[in-house]
Amino acid sequence: MTRPFASRSRIFYILLGAGISFIVIGSASALYTLIPVPVSLNGTVEAGQSDTLTPSMNVGNPVALSVTGSNSSIEIVDPENDVIRSVTNVSDFRYNFTAQKDGQYLISIENLGSSDLYIAGSAFTKGSQIALGGQLMLIVTGIIVLGFGLRAKLR
Repeated sequence: MTRPFASRSRIFYILLGAGISFIVIGSASALYTLIPVPVSLNGTVEAGQSDTLTPSMNVGNPVALSVTGSNSSIEIVDPENDVIRSVTNVSDFRYNFTAQKDGQYLISIENLGSSDLYIAGSAFTKGSQIALGGQLMLIVTGIIVLGFGLRAKLR
């Protein structure tokens, strides 16, 4: 007689734990989509290649960018497609700025020389808005699993 009760109780706790885990992970992931976090811009661009960086920032988020090595062309554009800074044929570029608008900034770097180009710096960025749907689905799944757990306990 204790066997079915122990089994139902075990199922309840398993479903309870799984549901809470889904909700916590989904909520934490959703926060990453809504709140900018600092990221590194460090990297290398080979000769003849280009790189595009697209940080999604809030007003007041700082960006520090340093590009050294080969000759390069660099353009920084704000979310409304206004050019913040544009330079061509420079081998040593350093620029710091603070986001004046919410949204996705575009930093285009093209290596015009014959040697590697080195990018260093930091910016803030948020997760993709497209991913937010998946994170919300994870939270809903957690709620459904919690419901199954409560049903198993009450049955």
